[in-house]
Amino acid sequence: MTRGEEPGANARGGLEPLAPIVVTLVHGTFAQGAAWTREGSVLRDEIAEALGAEAGGVAFDVFEWSGRNAHKARVKAGYELADHIRELRRRMPACRHFIVAHSHGGNVALLAHKHLDVAQHALGIATLGTPFLHARLRGDLAFKTLRSLEREAVEENQLAAAMFAFALTVATVAVLGNTFEGRLSNAWWWAFAVALAVGYAARPLFQRFVTPHLVRLLFRFSGKRAAMRLADAIAFPALPDTHILSFVYPRDEAGLLLDTLELTTKAPTRIMEWVFGIGLLVLAPMLFIAPYASVANVVAGDYFGFDAERVADFAIKAFMALYLGFIGLWLLFLAVRYVLSLLRGHPAGFGWERPALHNWAEIGATASAEVPASRSNVAETVPYKAEAVSAGLRHSGLYEDRRILKALAFWIGHVR
Repeated sequence: MTRGEEPGANARGGLEPLAPIVVTLVHGTFAQGAAWTREGSVLRDEIAEALGAEAGGVAFDVFEWSGRNAHKARVKAGYELADHIRELRRRMPACRHFIVAHSHGGNVALLAHKHLDVAQHALGIATLGTPFLHARLRGDLAFKTLRSLEREAVEENQLAAAMFAFALTVATVAVLGNTFEGRLSNAWWWAFAVALAVGYAARPLFQRFVTPHLVRLLFRFSGKRAAMRLADAIAFPALPDTHILSFVYPRDEAGLLLDTLELTTKAPTRIMEWVFGIGLLVLAPMLFIAPYASVANVVAGDYFGFDAERVADFAIKAFMALYLGFIGLWLLFLAVRYVLSLLRGHPAGFGWERPALHNWAEIGATASAEVPASRSNVAETVPYKAEAVSAGLRHSGLYEDRRILKALAFWIGHVR
Protein backbone atom coordinates (compact mmCIF):
# COMPACT_ATOMS: atom_id res chain seq x y z
CA MET A 1 0.00 0.00 0.00
CA THR A 2 1.38 3.38 -0.90
CA ARG A 3 1.63 6.26 1.49
CA GLY A 4 -1.67 8.11 1.94
CA GLU A 5 -3.72 5.54 -0.03
CA GLU A 6 -7.29 4.70 1.00
CA PRO A 7 -7.39 1.36 2.88
CA GLY A 8 -8.83 -1.84 1.58
CA ALA A 9 -7.82 -1.92 -2.10
CA ASN A 10 -4.61 -2.82 -3.92
CA ALA A 11 -3.52 -2.38 -7.54
CA ARG A 12 -5.32 -5.57 -8.60
CA GLY A 13 -8.60 -4.55 -6.98
CA GLY A 14 -8.36 -7.00 -4.08
CA LEU A 15 -8.30 -6.32 -0.33
CA GLU A 16 -5.01 -5.30 1.24
CA PRO A 17 -4.25 -7.91 3.92
CA LEU A 18 -2.39 -5.56 6.27
CA ALA A 19 -1.71 -1.87 6.77
CA PRO A 20 0.54 -1.18 9.75
CA ILE A 21 -1.12 2.18 10.48
CA VAL A 22 -4.70 3.14 9.55
CA VAL A 23 -5.97 6.60 10.47
CA THR A 24 -9.74 7.11 10.40
CA LEU A 25 -10.72 10.77 9.94
CA VAL A 26 -14.03 11.92 11.46
CA HIS A 27 -15.41 15.36 10.59
CA GLY A 28 -17.36 17.63 12.94
CA THR A 29 -20.72 19.38 12.96
CA PHE A 30 -22.08 20.74 9.65
CA ALA A 31 -18.93 19.46 7.91
CA GLN A 32 -19.82 16.57 5.62
CA GLY A 33 -17.15 16.19 2.94
CA ALA A 34 -14.74 18.37 4.95
CA ALA A 35 -11.72 19.39 2.90
CA TRP A 36 -9.27 18.43 5.64
CA THR A 37 -10.33 14.76 5.38
CA ARG A 38 -9.66 14.57 1.63
CA GLU A 39 -6.54 13.51 -0.20
CA GLY A 40 -4.03 16.34 -0.51
CA SER A 41 -5.10 18.14 2.68
CA VAL A 42 -2.48 19.68 4.96
CA LEU A 43 -3.33 17.16 7.70
CA ARG A 44 -3.00 14.13 5.45
CA ASP A 45 0.25 15.33 3.86
CA GLU A 46 1.85 16.18 7.21
CA ILE A 47 1.00 12.82 8.78
CA ALA A 48 1.91 10.82 5.67
CA GLU A 49 5.27 12.59 5.34
CA ALA A 50 6.13 12.10 9.02
CA LEU A 51 5.18 8.41 8.97
CA GLY A 52 6.61 7.60 5.57
CA ALA A 53 9.50 5.69 7.12
CA GLU A 54 7.07 3.26 8.73
CA ALA A 55 6.97 -0.10 6.95
CA GLY A 56 3.99 0.03 4.62
CA GLY A 57 3.35 3.71 5.32
CA VAL A 58 -0.02 4.96 6.53
CA ALA A 59 -3.51 4.50 5.15
CA PHE A 60 -6.29 7.03 5.58
CA ASP A 61 -9.90 6.09 6.11
CA VAL A 62 -12.78 8.60 6.15
CA PHE A 63 -16.02 8.23 8.10
CA GLU A 64 -18.95 10.43 7.08
CA TRP A 65 -21.94 11.12 9.33
CA SER A 66 -24.90 13.49 9.19
CA GLY A 67 -23.06 16.33 10.95
CA ARG A 68 -26.28 17.49 12.65
CA ASN A 69 -25.79 19.29 15.95
CA ALA A 70 -28.06 17.13 18.08
CA HIS A 71 -27.42 14.51 20.73
CA LYS A 72 -29.52 12.00 18.80
CA ALA A 73 -27.47 12.57 15.65
CA ARG A 74 -24.17 12.00 17.49
CA VAL A 75 -25.46 8.90 19.27
CA LYS A 76 -26.70 7.50 15.95
CA ALA A 77 -23.34 8.30 14.33
CA GLY A 78 -21.64 6.41 17.18
CA TYR A 79 -23.49 3.24 16.19
CA GLU A 80 -22.60 3.80 12.53
CA LEU A 81 -18.92 4.41 13.26
CA ALA A 82 -18.82 1.24 15.39
CA ASP A 83 -20.08 -0.74 12.37
CA HIS A 84 -17.51 1.05 10.19
CA ILE A 85 -14.69 0.07 12.57
CA ARG A 86 -15.84 -3.55 12.72
CA GLU A 87 -15.65 -3.77 8.93
CA LEU A 88 -12.23 -2.10 8.93
CA ARG A 89 -10.88 -4.52 11.51
CA ARG A 90 -12.36 -7.44 9.59
CA ARG A 91 -10.39 -6.40 6.53
CA MET A 92 -7.24 -5.39 8.43
CA PRO A 93 -7.20 -7.29 11.71
CA ALA A 94 -3.54 -6.58 12.49
CA CYS A 95 -3.49 -2.83 11.80
CA ARG A 96 -2.60 -0.17 14.35
CA HIS A 97 -5.79 1.82 14.24
CA PHE A 98 -6.00 5.52 15.10
CA ILE A 99 -8.87 7.98 14.90
CA VAL A 100 -8.41 11.71 14.30
CA ALA A 101 -11.62 13.66 14.88
CA HIS A 102 -12.48 17.33 14.73
CA SER A 103 -15.02 19.14 16.92
CA HIS A 104 -18.11 17.01 17.72
CA GLY A 105 -16.55 14.20 15.68
CA GLY A 106 -14.54 13.50 18.85
CA ASN A 107 -17.75 12.81 20.76
CA VAL A 108 -18.85 10.48 17.94
CA ALA A 109 -15.50 8.64 18.08
CA LEU A 110 -15.76 7.99 21.83
CA LEU A 111 -19.45 7.06 21.68
CA ALA A 112 -18.69 4.48 18.97
CA HIS A 113 -16.54 2.54 21.44
CA LYS A 114 -19.57 1.86 23.65
CA HIS A 115 -20.65 -0.67 21.03
CA LEU A 116 -17.28 -2.36 20.32
CA ASP A 117 -15.45 -5.20 22.01
CA VAL A 118 -12.25 -4.07 23.71
CA ALA A 119 -10.23 -6.00 21.11
CA GLN A 120 -11.71 -3.73 18.42
CA HIS A 121 -10.97 -0.46 20.24
CA ALA A 122 -8.70 2.01 18.51
CA LEU A 123 -5.13 2.17 19.76
CA GLY A 124 -5.39 5.95 19.87
CA ILE A 125 -8.06 8.65 19.52
CA ALA A 126 -6.87 12.20 18.83
CA THR A 127 -9.38 15.03 18.93
CA LEU A 128 -9.04 18.57 17.58
CA GLY A 129 -11.11 21.21 19.38
CA THR A 130 -13.69 18.72 20.65
CA PRO A 131 -16.13 19.98 23.27
CA PHE A 132 -16.71 16.77 25.23
CA LEU A 133 -20.35 16.92 26.27
CA HIS A 134 -21.72 15.60 29.54
CA ALA A 135 -25.07 15.47 31.30
CA ARG A 136 -24.50 15.58 35.05
CA LEU A 137 -27.61 14.45 36.90
CA ARG A 138 -28.75 16.72 39.70
CA GLY A 139 -29.17 15.67 43.32
CA ASP A 140 -29.21 11.94 44.02
CA LEU A 141 -30.68 11.13 40.62
CA ALA A 142 -27.31 9.73 39.49
CA PHE A 143 -27.56 6.90 42.03
CA LYS A 144 -31.00 5.72 40.98
CA THR A 145 -32.24 3.44 38.24
CA LEU A 146 -35.22 3.94 36.01
CA ARG A 147 -37.04 1.12 37.84
CA SER A 148 -36.36 2.60 41.28
CA LEU A 149 -37.62 5.98 40.08
CA GLU A 150 -40.83 4.36 38.85
CA ARG A 151 -41.35 2.72 42.26
CA GLU A 152 -40.58 5.99 44.01
CA ALA A 153 -43.08 7.84 41.84
CA VAL A 154 -45.78 5.29 42.73
CA GLU A 155 -45.04 5.66 46.46
CA GLU A 156 -45.16 9.45 46.21
CA ASN A 157 -48.59 9.20 44.63
CA GLN A 158 -50.09 7.26 47.53
CA LEU A 159 -50.88 10.66 49.01
CA ALA A 160 -52.85 11.50 45.88
CA ALA A 161 -54.79 8.26 46.24
CA ALA A 162 -55.54 9.05 49.91
CA MET A 163 -56.76 12.54 48.97
CA PHE A 164 -59.01 11.00 46.33
CA ALA A 165 -60.44 8.63 48.97
CA PHE A 166 -61.11 11.58 51.27
CA ALA A 167 -62.83 13.51 48.46
CA LEU A 168 -64.93 10.46 47.65
CA THR A 169 -65.88 10.19 51.32
CA VAL A 170 -67.09 13.79 51.43
CA ALA A 171 -69.02 13.36 48.17
CA THR A 172 -70.68 10.19 49.47
CA VAL A 173 -71.70 11.92 52.69
CA ALA A 174 -73.34 14.69 50.68
CA VAL A 175 -75.25 12.25 48.45
CA LEU A 176 -76.23 9.58 50.98
CA GLY A 177 -76.95 12.10 53.73
CA ASN A 178 -79.78 13.60 51.67
CA THR A 179 -80.99 10.14 50.71
CA PHE A 180 -81.22 8.82 54.29
CA GLU A 181 -82.43 12.04 55.90
CA GLY A 182 -85.78 11.50 57.72
CA ARG A 183 -85.88 7.77 56.95
CA LEU A 184 -83.40 6.26 59.39
CA SER A 185 -82.37 7.27 62.84
CA ASN A 186 -78.97 8.95 62.90
CA ALA A 187 -78.90 9.08 59.09
CA TRP A 188 -75.68 11.09 59.00
CA TRP A 189 -73.81 8.45 60.99
CA TRP A 190 -74.93 5.80 58.50
CA ALA A 191 -73.96 8.02 55.60
CA PHE A 192 -70.56 8.73 57.12
CA ALA A 193 -69.92 4.99 57.73
CA VAL A 194 -70.85 4.12 54.14
CA ALA A 195 -68.70 6.99 52.85
CA LEU A 196 -65.66 5.79 54.77
CA ALA A 197 -66.18 2.25 53.47
CA VAL A 198 -66.47 3.46 49.87
CA GLY A 199 -63.51 5.85 50.19
CA TYR A 200 -61.12 3.37 51.73
CA ALA A 201 -62.22 0.64 49.33
CA ALA A 202 -61.29 2.99 46.50
CA ARG A 203 -57.87 3.74 47.97
CA PRO A 204 -56.33 0.25 47.50
CA LEU A 205 -58.05 0.06 44.12
CA PHE A 206 -56.25 3.23 43.04
CA GLN A 207 -52.98 2.27 44.72
CA ARG A 208 -52.81 -1.14 43.10
CA PHE A 209 -54.35 -0.67 39.68
CA VAL A 210 -54.92 2.96 38.69
CA THR A 211 -52.10 5.01 40.23
CA PRO A 212 -49.12 2.77 39.25
CA HIS A 213 -50.15 2.63 35.59
CA LEU A 214 -50.93 6.33 35.50
CA VAL A 215 -47.60 7.22 37.13
CA ARG A 216 -45.60 4.98 34.79
CA LEU A 217 -47.41 6.44 31.78
CA LEU A 218 -46.62 10.00 32.88
CA PHE A 219 -43.07 9.01 33.87
CA ARG A 220 -42.34 8.04 30.27
CA PHE A 221 -42.63 11.73 29.38
CA SER A 222 -41.07 13.14 32.54
CA GLY A 223 -37.91 15.22 32.72
CA LYS A 224 -36.33 12.77 35.19
CA ARG A 225 -36.51 9.88 32.77
CA ALA A 226 -35.37 11.99 29.82
CA ALA A 227 -32.39 13.30 31.83
CA MET A 228 -31.33 9.78 32.84
CA ARG A 229 -31.63 8.51 29.28
CA LEU A 230 -29.59 11.43 27.95
CA ALA A 231 -26.89 11.03 30.61
CA ASP A 232 -26.59 7.34 29.73
CA ALA A 233 -26.62 7.99 25.98
CA ILE A 234 -23.77 10.52 25.96
CA ALA A 235 -21.63 8.92 28.70
CA PHE A 236 -18.30 7.65 27.40
CA PRO A 237 -17.21 4.02 27.87
CA ALA A 238 -14.11 2.71 29.60
CA LEU A 239 -11.22 2.52 27.14
CA PRO A 240 -8.55 0.43 28.94
CA ASP A 241 -6.40 -0.14 25.83
CA THR A 242 -6.82 3.26 24.16
CA HIS A 243 -4.72 6.40 24.31
CA ILE A 244 -6.65 9.67 24.13
CA LEU A 245 -5.01 12.94 23.08
CA SER A 246 -6.99 16.19 22.86
CA PHE A 247 -5.75 19.38 21.20
CA VAL A 248 -7.58 22.65 21.80
CA TYR A 249 -6.97 26.34 21.30
CA PRO A 250 -7.68 28.24 24.54
CA ARG A 251 -11.15 29.80 24.40
CA ASP A 252 -11.84 29.21 20.73
CA GLU A 253 -15.21 30.19 19.28
CA ALA A 254 -16.91 26.85 19.93
CA GLY A 255 -15.60 26.74 23.50
CA LEU A 256 -16.80 30.26 24.25
CA LEU A 257 -20.25 29.51 22.83
CA LEU A 258 -20.68 26.32 24.84
CA ASP A 259 -19.34 27.92 28.03
CA THR A 260 -21.94 30.67 27.62
CA LEU A 261 -24.71 28.15 26.99
CA GLU A 262 -23.64 26.15 30.03
CA LEU A 263 -23.88 29.33 32.11
CA THR A 264 -27.46 29.82 30.89
CA THR A 265 -28.19 26.39 32.34
CA LYS A 266 -26.60 26.96 35.72
CA ALA A 267 -27.25 30.63 36.51
CA PRO A 268 -31.11 30.66 36.43
CA THR A 269 -31.27 27.37 38.32
CA ARG A 270 -28.91 28.64 41.04
CA ILE A 271 -30.95 31.87 41.38
CA MET A 272 -34.21 29.89 41.59
CA GLU A 273 -32.74 27.69 44.33
CA TRP A 274 -31.54 30.80 46.19
CA VAL A 275 -34.96 32.49 45.95
CA PHE A 276 -36.70 29.32 47.14
CA GLY A 277 -34.27 28.88 50.06
CA ILE A 278 -34.52 32.51 51.20
CA GLY A 279 -38.32 32.39 50.80
CA LEU A 280 -38.56 29.38 53.09
CA LEU A 281 -36.18 30.98 55.58
CA VAL A 282 -38.29 34.15 55.75
CA LEU A 283 -41.87 32.89 55.35
CA ALA A 284 -41.78 29.65 57.36
CA PRO A 285 -41.07 31.39 60.72
CA MET A 286 -43.72 33.98 59.91
CA LEU A 287 -46.32 31.26 59.42
CA PHE A 288 -45.28 29.63 62.70
CA ILE A 289 -45.35 32.88 64.66
CA ALA A 290 -48.52 34.29 63.04
CA PRO A 291 -51.14 32.59 65.33
CA TYR A 292 -49.33 33.64 68.52
CA ALA A 293 -48.64 37.13 67.18
CA SER A 294 -52.32 37.63 66.30
CA VAL A 295 -53.43 36.74 69.84
CA ALA A 296 -50.71 38.95 71.33
CA ASN A 297 -51.76 41.79 69.02
CA VAL A 298 -55.39 41.69 70.24
CA VAL A 299 -54.39 41.50 73.90
CA ALA A 300 -51.83 44.29 73.53
CA GLY A 301 -54.41 46.43 71.72
CA ASP A 302 -56.75 46.15 74.69
CA TYR A 303 -54.04 47.11 77.17
CA PHE A 304 -52.15 49.77 75.24
CA GLY A 305 -54.97 51.26 73.21
CA PHE A 306 -53.51 50.98 69.68
CA ASP A 307 -55.54 49.83 66.69
CA ALA A 308 -55.01 46.05 66.70
CA GLU A 309 -57.00 45.61 63.48
CA ARG A 310 -54.77 48.06 61.65
CA VAL A 311 -51.63 46.28 62.84
CA ALA A 312 -53.06 42.91 61.77
CA ASP A 313 -54.00 44.33 58.37
CA PHE A 314 -50.47 45.67 57.92
CA ALA A 315 -48.93 42.31 58.93
CA ILE A 316 -51.14 40.40 56.49
CA LYS A 317 -50.28 42.78 53.65
CA ALA A 318 -46.56 42.52 54.44
CA PHE A 319 -46.73 38.74 54.48
CA MET A 320 -48.65 38.60 51.19
CA ALA A 321 -46.23 41.08 49.60
CA LEU A 322 -43.26 38.89 50.57
CA TYR A 323 -45.06 35.71 49.54
CA LEU A 324 -46.13 37.05 46.14
CA GLY A 325 -42.71 38.67 45.67
CA PHE A 326 -40.82 35.40 46.17
CA ILE A 327 -43.30 33.47 44.05
CA GLY A 328 -43.17 36.10 41.29
CA LEU A 329 -39.36 36.18 41.29
CA TRP A 330 -39.19 32.38 41.16
CA LEU A 331 -41.67 32.26 38.27
CA LEU A 332 -39.73 34.99 36.44
CA PHE A 333 -36.49 33.01 36.51
CA LEU A 334 -38.39 29.86 35.64
CA ALA A 335 -39.59 31.61 32.46
CA VAL A 336 -36.08 32.97 31.76
CA ARG A 337 -34.58 29.51 32.18
CA TYR A 338 -37.13 28.00 29.82
CA VAL A 339 -36.53 30.63 27.14
CA LEU A 340 -32.76 30.22 27.43
CA SER A 341 -33.19 26.46 27.13
CA LEU A 342 -34.62 27.01 23.66
CA LEU A 343 -31.29 28.62 22.71
CA ARG A 344 -29.40 25.64 24.09
CA GLY A 345 -31.61 23.26 22.14
CA HIS A 346 -31.12 25.20 18.91
CA PRO A 347 -28.89 23.48 16.30
CA ALA A 348 -26.31 26.22 16.92
CA GLY A 349 -26.15 25.30 20.62
CA PHE A 350 -25.94 21.97 22.41
CA GLY A 351 -28.53 20.47 20.09
CA TRP A 352 -30.56 19.23 23.05
CA GLU A 353 -34.21 18.74 22.31
CA ARG A 354 -35.97 18.85 25.72
CA PRO A 355 -36.16 22.32 27.31
CA ALA A 356 -37.23 20.85 30.68
CA LEU A 357 -34.15 18.61 31.00
CA HIS A 358 -32.21 21.21 32.99
CA ASN A 359 -34.58 20.57 35.92
CA TRP A 360 -32.75 17.29 36.41
CA ALA A 361 -29.44 17.54 34.55
CA GLU A 362 -26.73 20.10 33.83
CA ILE A 363 -25.51 19.88 30.25
CA GLY A 364 -21.97 21.11 29.73
CA ALA A 365 -18.72 20.72 27.84
CA THR A 366 -15.15 20.11 29.01
CA ALA A 367 -11.77 20.52 27.35
CA SER A 368 -10.81 16.87 27.91
CA ALA A 369 -12.79 13.65 27.78
CA GLU A 370 -14.12 12.26 31.05
CA VAL A 371 -13.40 8.60 30.36
CA PRO A 372 -13.74 6.10 33.25
CA ALA A 373 -10.50 4.30 32.33
CA SER A 374 -8.04 4.69 29.50
CA ARG A 375 -4.41 3.96 28.86
CA SER A 376 -3.77 7.70 28.65
CA ASN A 377 -5.94 10.80 28.49
CA VAL A 378 -3.99 13.97 27.75
CA ALA A 379 -5.35 17.42 26.91
CA GLU A 380 -2.93 19.77 25.14
CA THR A 381 -3.83 23.47 25.14
CA VAL A 382 -2.01 24.90 22.13
CA PRO A 383 -1.08 28.62 22.19
CA TYR A 384 -2.95 30.28 19.35
CA LYS A 385 -1.08 32.30 16.74
CA ALA A 386 -2.83 34.16 13.94
CA GLU A 387 -0.23 32.96 11.44
CA ALA A 388 -0.72 29.35 12.52
CA VAL A 389 -3.66 28.97 10.12
CA SER A 390 -4.28 30.41 6.69
CA ALA A 391 -7.73 31.93 7.32
CA GLY A 392 -11.07 31.45 9.02
CA LEU A 393 -12.11 30.73 12.60
CA ARG A 394 -9.51 29.42 15.00
CA HIS A 395 -11.78 26.44 15.80
CA SER A 396 -11.49 25.44 12.14
CA GLY A 397 -7.76 26.07 12.05
CA LEU A 398 -6.73 23.20 14.30
CA TYR A 399 -6.39 20.76 11.39
CA GLU A 400 -4.10 23.17 9.49
CA ASP A 401 -1.81 24.15 12.37
CA ARG A 402 1.48 22.43 11.52
CA ARG A 403 2.63 22.55 15.16
CA ILE A 404 -0.35 20.39 16.11
CA LEU A 405 0.05 18.13 13.08
CA LYS A 406 3.74 17.46 13.77
CA ALA A 407 2.94 16.55 17.37
CA LEU A 408 0.02 14.41 16.20
CA ALA A 409 2.15 12.53 13.66
CA PHE A 410 4.88 11.92 16.26
CA TRP A 411 2.24 10.59 18.68
CA ILE A 412 0.80 8.21 16.08
CA GLY A 413 4.26 6.92 15.23
CA HIS A 414 5.29 6.22 18.82
CA VAL A 415 2.12 5.11 20.67
CA ARG A 416 2.11 1.38 21.30
